[in-house]
Amino acid sequence: MFKQLRSLLSTPSQEPRVGAGEYEPLSVGDDASSHREREGLKDIRHGPKVYLSFWVLGAGVLMGWNALICTIPLFISFFPSDSSIKSNLASYVSSSYCFGNLFFLGLAQRNVGNTSPSKRIHWSLLLLLITALILTFPLLPLILPSLSSRLLFPTIIATTVILSISTAYLQSGVFALSALWGSKEILAVMSGQGGIAVLVSLVQLVLAVIATQNKKEEEGSKASTMAGVGLWAAGSIGMMGCLVAHRFLMDHPEYTSIINSTSTRSSDNEDVQREEKKGLTMKVFKKNSVLMVAVAWVFIVTLSIFPPITTTILSTQQPTPRLLQPDVFIPLHFLLFNIGDYCGRTYLPSVKALFTTSPPRILILSLLRTLFIPIIFLCNTTPRISTPIINSDLLYFLVILTLGLTNGYIGSLCMIVASSPELNKRIEEDERDVAGTLASFCLVAGLAVGSAASFVVSSWVKP
Repeated sequence: MFKQLRSLLSTPSQEPRVGAGEYEPLSVGDDASSHREREGLKDIRHGPKVYLSFWVLGAGVLMGWNALICTIPLFISFFPSDSSIKSNLASYVSSSYCFGNLFFLGLAQRNVGNTSPSKRIHWSLLLLLITALILTFPLLPLILPSLSSRLLFPTIIATTVILSISTAYLQSGVFALSALWGSKEILAVMSGQGGIAVLVSLVQLVLAVIATQNKKEEEGSKASTMAGVGLWAAGSIGMMGCLVAHRFLMDHPEYTSIINSTSTRSSDNEDVQREEKKGLTMKVFKKNSVLMVAVAWVFIVTLSIFPPITTTILSTQQPTPRLLQPDVFIPLHFLLFNIGDYCGRTYLPSVKALFTTSPPRILILSLLRTLFIPIIFLCNTTPRISTPIINSDLLYFLVILTLGLTNGYIGSLCMIVASSPELNKRIEEDERDVAGTLASFCLVAGLAVGSAASFVVSSWVKP
């Protein structure tokens, strides 16, 4: 058991390079057998276990973020009632995370072609695991509640930045490896990101419903702390699962040949490597500029209204039923968005009639999502002095579901097409990993710009 655990936590060794002499042309008489071998390798390379492993890694990429945003209400409860930080803590945390993620992902992007994706995945998962364990104990139950406001705020922001660093390098490694593996594996990563959001938001909703039964404030506060501890403990277990999934991929018989697919662009001179890498990144960006804009705009639109505006929308029913009060209504809308996002990431790209590889069409679909901004303001935003045009909870939930559905669908189209030479003739085979991480960088840039734009959009909510 200890031997297996040591193997799981050990640093990945340098991937062996395959010599040119190992690949020899087959004779004509070997065509039938070689065809069967290629088909067998193809089945192994894209098997269910591989898909599941990338799904788990995709979930791991956003596990820290989803656990963090669900812990924000608990962070707020640690501040005194008269603290000026309480009202804006959510914005500070989300902005610190998004811009930190963008900055460190930019640093990771500079060396994506020269650094093993497996080493990045391994070390970033270990950092996420250590951070989750420290949050589980002693940070959440003991240290944070005892700190003064002057120390509490920087501690929370420092923790957020550490999570953003580990997530940035994990995201870089996962998208580089999945891009090298194939388009199905990119879809698995995107699906895993949506799946973990559904799971976390479901837990959040269940806890919100349970909290409605707590009458005493002290019992409710204690329950919230234990819920936060339980959430990060579950996150720690999830990170261990990611390490297992990564180890499975490294032991895969096709792993070496997949990693070696980028060896053709290597150079012995480090300065030459750096210049080649810089030129390659710009070259790939120009090739995929339309898709880069499309994926960024998807998340700019989403983050500008969700959740800063959508969390101000309340039920239109009067009197409001207990299970539609804000403390349940808001978590419910999170769950609906994430269900739509998961379905959009996982299922819609698999529908032949909905799948397109045309960058201009994908960009048009992305730009059309701008219409969600005025539509959201037609709902029951608060404060409000007039009757909303969309005066129905059911219609509002349909809008939220569609917002999530299009977010996942168009975002996945961008990520899949951007790094697949089979679907995107502009991209060469040895540019897969660069294209994948570059698309990931533009996605995070969209998140950062959208979170900043949310301050402006939020100012439009007036009585």
